[in-house]
Amino acid sequence: AMDMDVLRCKSPDMVRKEIAVFLLTYNLVRWSMMRAAQLVKVAPRELSFTGARRLLLAFASRMSPCFVDKLSELTATLLRKISECVLPKRPGRIEPRAKKRRPKPLPLLTIPRALARQQIRAQFA
Repeated sequence: AMDMDVLRCKSPDMVRKEIAVFLLTYNLVRWSMMRAAQLVKVAPRELSFTGARRLLLAFASRMSPCFVDKLSELTATLLRKISECVLPKRPGRIEPRAKKRRPKPLPLLTIPRALARQQIRAQFA
């Protein structure tokens, strides 16, 4: 749901930072779900992770420094909206914890882009 399966950075330092940001984001979403679940007295697992993530993204622009006086009101509204993202009851549901990569019409680029360009130019020369 958060597209954390592919790291985009190349250097080890940036990869560490990217993973740290993913963990920070994941924990923010889970913490928000926990607070929202406490409001309506349900288990946090009963709330939609994707719904909470989308609401956090939508409210992020409204929680800018110019709205400091309304921050507590916006936070309360956000938590109330997250608490409305209750998942339906699905008894007996068993799904594999796996994500299929969808087939793409083009192959993955497994060599450096500059080398691939050279190979293409060599084919047409």
